[in-house]
Amino acid sequence: MQLSEATRRRIAALLLVAALVVGVLAILDVGPFSDPPTPEEEVRATVERLYAAASAGDFETYCGLLTERARELVRVNAARLTRGKDLGGCEEILERFGSSLLGGELRIRQVSVSGNRARVEANLRLPETKGAEARTIQLELDEQGDWRVSEPG
Repeated sequence: MQLSEATRRRIAALLLVAALVVGVLAILDVGPFSDPPTPEEEVRATVERLYAAASAGDFETYCGLLTERARELVRVNAARLTRGKDLGGCEEILERFGSSLLGGELRIRQVSVSGNRARVEANLRLPETKGAEARTIQLELDEQGDWRVSEPG
């Protein structure tokens, strides 16, 4: 059976459209071409969210991205600075003393992951200081599989 010229053109056009759709899906990393983020990408996203929250004064989000031990360290350090005065939890303490974090800009230089721990090397530029400060940020994978910051640098 021989196809007419018009039928062959229609088939060629359909194949071209199908190839374009597949190409667009692959470029956009969606549908059957989507791949889960790597641990390094997840760590980077957590650190970016942490410092974006700090920069915006969203201390609820900031404290939520910390490990329990890191939140306790915020409380202990605040008590030490205020000679034993209990100032509440992480969020309340940062609401009161976290203004130096507002408007900060973070630039991540390197991310390394080893098992359930990660390390991020970054530069932090705070509005009140000249230049950027080098920061080493450490993270741990929690029981739910989410990265939490154990040492914000």
